[in-house]
Amino acid sequence: MAAERSKKKTPAGSLMPALRLLLLAFVGLVFLAAGTVLGFIASVLKDQRVLSYDDIKQAIAPEAFSSFAYYRDGTLIGRLPGAEYLQYVTLDQISPYVIQALISTEDKGFYRHPGVSLRGTMRAILQQITGSDVQTGGSTLTQQLVKQTLLEDLYREELSGKVKGDALKRLKYRRKLNEILLALRVERVLTKDQILEAYLNRVYFGKSKDGTNLYGIQAAAKGYFGIDAKDLNLAQAAYLVGMLQGPAKYLPYNDETYRDGLERMKLVLGEMEKDGKITPAERETALAFDIRAHLVQRSDTAYARSPYLLYAIIDAAAEALAEDDLRAQGIDPDRRDDPDVRPLWQELLEKRERDVLTKGYHITTTIDKTLFDAFEAIARDDNNFWTNPPAYTAANGKRVDHPVQQVGAVLIDNRTGAILAFIGGRDFKKSKINFAFEPRSPGSAAKPVLAYAPALEEGVLLSPDVFVDDAPIVLADGGKEFAPANYDRRFHGLVPARQALAQSYNIPAIKLSLAVGLPKVIDYGRRMGLQHLVPGDEHSATAAIGGLTHGTSVAELTQAYSVFPNGGKLIPSYMIERIADGQGRTIYQHERREIPVLSEETAYLMNDMLTSVMTSGTGASIRQAMERAHGRRALAGKTGTSDNYEDIWFVGYTPTLTLGVWTGFEVKGMKLGGYPPKNARTLWPILMNKVLELKPELSPKDAAFPKAKEIVQMSACVVSGKLPTDACREGGWVKTIAFNKKYLPTVPDDRVQKARIVVVNGKNYIALDSTPDDLVLKKVLIKRDPIRIPKNPRPGVSYTVPDADLTLPTELDPRKLLPDPPSAPKGLTASYDDATRTVTLSWQPNPEGDIAGYRIYRRTLTGMEHVGSVMSHLPTTFSESLGDPFVVYTVTAVDIGGRESPPAQDVSPFGAPADVRKAPSPPKGLKAVRTDTGVVLTWDPNPERERVERYHIYYAPDKEGPFERIGTTDTPYFEVLTFADDGYYAVSAENALGESDRSIAVQPKPKNGQAPPPSPVLPGDQNGAGEGGGNGTDGTGAPANESPPKNDKGPTGLISPDGGVTASPVGSVPLSTPMDKKKKKESPDRP
Repeated sequence: MAAERSKKKTPAGSLMPALRLLLLAFVGLVFLAAGTVLGFIASVLKDQRVLSYDDIKQAIAPEAFSSFAYYRDGTLIGRLPGAEYLQYVTLDQISPYVIQALISTEDKGFYRHPGVSLRGTMRAILQQITGSDVQTGGSTLTQQLVKQTLLEDLYREELSGKVKGDALKRLKYRRKLNEILLALRVERVLTKDQILEAYLNRVYFGKSKDGTNLYGIQAAAKGYFGIDAKDLNLAQAAYLVGMLQGPAKYLPYNDETYRDGLERMKLVLGEMEKDGKITPAERETALAFDIRAHLVQRSDTAYARSPYLLYAIIDAAAEALAEDDLRAQGIDPDRRDDPDVRPLWQELLEKRERDVLTKGYHITTTIDKTLFDAFEAIARDDNNFWTNPPAYTAANGKRVDHPVQQVGAVLIDNRTGAILAFIGGRDFKKSKINFAFEPRSPGSAAKPVLAYAPALEEGVLLSPDVFVDDAPIVLADGGKEFAPANYDRRFHGLVPARQALAQSYNIPAIKLSLAVGLPKVIDYGRRMGLQHLVPGDEHSATAAIGGLTHGTSVAELTQAYSVFPNGGKLIPSYMIERIADGQGRTIYQHERREIPVLSEETAYLMNDMLTSVMTSGTGASIRQAMERAHGRRALAGKTGTSDNYEDIWFVGYTPTLTLGVWTGFEVKGMKLGGYPPKNARTLWPILMNKVLELKPELSPKDAAFPKAKEIVQMSACVVSGKLPTDACREGGWVKTIAFNKKYLPTVPDDRVQKARIVVVNGKNYIALDSTPDDLVLKKVLIKRDPIRIPKNPRPGVSYTVPDADLTLPTELDPRKLLPDPPSAPKGLTASYDDATRTVTLSWQPNPEGDIAGYRIYRRTLTGMEHVGSVMSHLPTTFSESLGDPFVVYTVTAVDIGGRESPPAQDVSPFGAPADVRKAPSPPKGLKAVRTDTGVVLTWDPNPERERVERYHIYYAPDKEGPFERIGTTDTPYFEVLTFADDGYYAVSAENALGESDRSIAVQPKPKNGQAPPPSPVLPGDQNGAGEGGGNGTDGTGAPANESPPKNDKGPTGLISPDGGVTASPVGSVPLSTPMDKKKKKESPDRP
């Protein structure tokens, strides 16, 4: 048994050395880790001074020195608002509910821990190590106080975004360790009550209804509820403590943030109940308390003379100091909204707002007292505004029964960027919002900044006079389609960009911004000073017409417009000239900067275009109001209107001043059917005229916009901005226009083309080469984007484009050529209108699907004459003016291959072509011309309806007769060989029903040396009676009265010198010669 026991103990005995070794190793690792930690702590503490009680007390004690603001000339504006709230209170002057709520919610172990919560710190460290998505933090109230005071600089460095990766981790650990060590130090030199008191007097609680920043519990109690901190009840205390995690998220003035604030208050009360600080009944009573009903409804402050100005100065001064802080850390202030910079910016801004309110600064502004007072007087005058706007339902669903038209305005000195005056609103008591700096939708006022300037700068728009296409488009809108329209609910087709901007057409601006690229357009907007632009705006196809997430403020847009008169340079606008501390030492001085944004050429062209807005566009009435008061001067600008006329803008400028004005309503949702009677467009000239009246030196009458070195005038095709072509000249689109030399055209225009067009089912197509020319439309057309009509057209919008017929088709004629030629047209009829002397034909369309059109023929003595063509898309009718309705027509069909059908049955407006109703009328216009060997006779052919078969020629020695027939011809031409010096000639006409009376007789005049008319001879002519030729002397026959004698001398022939007939005459011409359609219309047959 002993041996067995001995064997059983052997394994245990053998494990002991191993366990001792493991234990020693563990202890060694612990000491090693401890040494590492202690080494890190020692490295942190190495250069850190041990803070005394006085150091700590001075760092955490809140200051309460009032700051003052001054006009640009040094005149006092007043004390900055908020000083009346800056009252230090001791712990016994604070409601116990506040203290209990704070400890239960923010630091349950406050009275037990030594300044640091080990459990909270270990949890935070574990979350950091594991990379947990939930970061609860481990800060006690003491640590929060340290972070806001003793560690501000180190904390801001951590937030700056400059330190990244492992270095950022080391910085965080270093800052956290400093925070812990300093918290332990603070707990050793201050009591818990002193720490709590310091914290509650310093912490930020948001803003009061009048916009005052509230630092400390006394300021919060006064600012929100109008009571002292000691009088806060349980519900009020819980609500205020609940705000500490994010004051802006729980402000009680907005429905959404108030609802979140109540949820946060509920959480605070729940924690207090868990900790036994309150009973369930007290909790329910607190939840039933109406927080909003007990809020301060208006400010009781005594500084209300210029509240909009004073609050704006606080914000501007804090921003100026915070921007300097960013620059000191090597960060461009323009990056303030970058995700990695924003936390630091917010931290700096909050600190600097506190400094501005509490450190006794003296702030000199750029505000001109005279102008500011004048602007405020104009804002207070009800005559300048719409006095009875209708009640409306706001966008948030609330009814607005007595709306007040509001205004925001900003005046900038272009040369310095100084804000000389502004209007924040009409009455601070009615609205605390400063509308000069509040973002609103800019509508069309965004077009110069977010469309035309970028397009000119990038070479997308080559010149203000190059065409842009105001035609329907359809945009994607979250899977749906959106079809923007113009304010007049019409489209205007191809127009110069200058006109599109002057008349504020929406579609060209959208197209230009899309062509430039939305991200690039938004970047231009940011560089010109539009700070409210967000990444989401880079995906808004309607950004150029005001479709922005937040919009823009009057101050921002006015600054952006000042880039144009400044030759393309942004001179940032500012309101704070200098800040001095209580001892008069300058801690901030504004420095003028020039930031190139656009070329001087783009700025020049924009000034030119925006001047056109004032001369021939939507700003013309504003210019007229200015000229009536102060005469002509350089003036440019742009109107802007958002949907339903809710926001109305005008931003205009002279070479030295830029003034932006907005009018609208505080609560969004007003829907108007047109401009209200008073708005930004009527208010702008009132304000600018007042400026010129009070300070004419600010805008000299002879000031001019800056010139640009590289502007060139050049002849170009305005359709594209490229070099002219013959087609563009034929279209009348070649003009001399202004270019930025950088974008001078070097290649010929390729958008204007000559084309042969056919119309099939109402659509234009390129004609086939085989389609005859007379059955196509020959036009000068323009390549352009397809006109897109939305599936669900907007009511009241006309989608007709006036110059749609100028669009060059892209598709060939889709019709296929059939194997057989076309059949003869059927149903041909003819009619005649006596009043208009017009013949009209009509027939049935051919059934074949490849018909290009129809040809119309009119019969003449020499055959059928082609007098017109009708394309297949037109009605099958044809009309022409014709004095003689007794004509014969026929029609053929022609296919797209050029093959022609047999003719249709002949028709005439007066029955069948063979019908001859009577003998012809006597010929007219007989002339006799003497030649060396005889006389040449000519006359007008008889009307075709008389169906003349031949003409007979008569001669008599004297006018009394008797007349003898001397020849016959089938043409209105006859030559007589004769040596007689006198005699008379006459002509008659003959058809199937008989011979006409003779014409008026004429006698040749004596020879005057002129050559006789030539004797036209057709191929196949033969000599003989009525068919011969000869010469004669010039002369015009004289009429004589005669009666037709009986011819009893036999065959006619040559006339002897004594007047006898000796031989047959020779010569003839055709009865009629074909005349083209144009000549027939110019010289219609006489009846």
